[in-house]
Amino acid sequence: MKKLMVLGFLALAACGQQNDGTTADGKTDAVVDLTPTESDISKAAEAVPAHAQLAAKYDRSCRSCHSTPDAGAPLTAHKAAWDERFKAKDANGLLTSTKNGLNAMPAMGLCNDCTDDELMQLTAFMAGRTI
Repeated sequence: MKKLMVLGFLALAACGQQNDGTTADGKTDAVVDLTPTESDISKAAEAVPAHAQLAAKYDRSCRSCHSTPDAGAPLTAHKAAWDERFKAKDANGLLTSTKNGLNAMPAMGLCNDCTDDELMQLTAFMAGRTI
C-alpha cells in the first residue's frame, strides 16, 4: 500500500512538469548560480557608460556598490544576476526599487539628481542591456 501511495504522489508531482524542464505555468525549476566569477568581478571594476554625463553619475552613485561583490549588489555587467532581476520585476519594477531603495540600497541609489530616464539607462547599462 505504501508503494502505491508513493507512486501516486510521484505521478501527481510529475503532472506539473513539462518535458523541457519547465512547469505548466512556464517557469523553470532550475537553480541559477549567481556567484560572480573573477571575470565578472573584473568587468564590473572596469565598466563605465560611454555617455559622459551618465558615466559621471555612475561613478559617484552606482560604482561603489555595483563594482565589488562584497557590497551584495548585483555587479555591473554580471548578466546572470541582472537577468534574474529583470525576470522578477521588469524594467519598471527595477526603476521603482531604485527610486524607493531596496535592502541596503538607499532611495534613488544615491543619485538624487537622476531623472527616471537616467536611472533606467544606468540600470540598463549595469545589466548589459543597452548604452
